[in-house]
Amino acid sequence: MRFFVVVAVSAAMLAASSAARANAGAEQAFGLWRVADGSAIIRIKPCGTALCGFVAAAPAPASGEKSAVGQKILLDLRREGDHWRGPIFNLDDQKTYDGEISMGVDGARLKVKGCVPGGGVCGGETWKREPEAPPR
Repeated sequence: MRFFVVVAVSAAMLAASSAARANAGAEQAFGLWRVADGSAIIRIKPCGTALCGFVAAAPAPASGEKSAVGQKILLDLRREGDHWRGPIFNLDDQKTYDGEISMGVDGARLKVKGCVPGGGVCGGETWKREPEAPPR
């Protein structure tokens, strides 16, 4: 009986540890990220059990155009191993792509990839982590 209790406790600890590591991986992606061309900053945060990304800073829009700030571009990405997959909205061409993001080994870079739905042409870039703004 004691063996069963030890095995059950060990299994529970292993499951909790695995869940904590999965959540820690998601939390590493949370925060501010500067896009590759430096023109915008994206805030990644949890949305339910998924990750979402919103434009936090962008150039001022042209006269009569709507600001990109607040626009959701990472649309409920779901964790699959060491990366997240889901739709990514491209503000430049106003199209949605099959997307994937993954953390760089240093935790300071985020690899972002988008493919035409159904496969085929893909593109990607690397975003750099931005420091959180200090409290005022």
